[in-house]
Amino acid sequence: SGNIETLKKIIEEGARYGKLNPGVPISYSTNFVKDNRPAQILSNSEYIETTSTVHNSSALTLDHSGAYVAKYNITWEEVSYNEAGEEVWEPKAWDKNGVNLTSHWSETIQIPGNARNLHVNIQECTGLAWEWWRTVYDKDLPLVGQRKITIWGTTLYPQYADEV
Repeated sequence: SGNIETLKKIIEEGARYGKLNPGVPISYSTNFVKDNRPAQILSNSEYIETTSTVHNSSALTLDHSGAYVAKYNITWEEVSYNEAGEEVWEPKAWDKNGVNLTSHWSETIQIPGNARNLHVNIQECTGLAWEWWRTVYDKDLPLVGQRKITIWGTTLYPQYADEV
């Protein structure tokens, strides 16, 4: 129930939504040609709500009690800003990546709050000539306040738990 002249002007100027052109709701109806009955237009869309949580840092606890040698590969990126104020992402890696670790071993790594793309890969040594290393855990992870990844089991049946 608006002014038709205003609507014509908006259409002529270009219907781009913005501060200067807040838009006008348009409604229409359709009828079947055959018998002029009202036709129903079914239209819907999906809405996905995205939420985010800010963490000052993230604690990643690794716990190995398996009956095998394990090695970890943990990487992430940290953001900083250059003189022009542009984001600069620097790849980081845990200092014990690729080190053979025996059971029982545990350590907590502090991941800074400006990190993204945290990736954890854990492998176990099977002792099998045709498959010396087998992947136990391989995931990209979001930062959370605290996460504990526990591995256990045997060379042929390794297990893991991921607790947040």
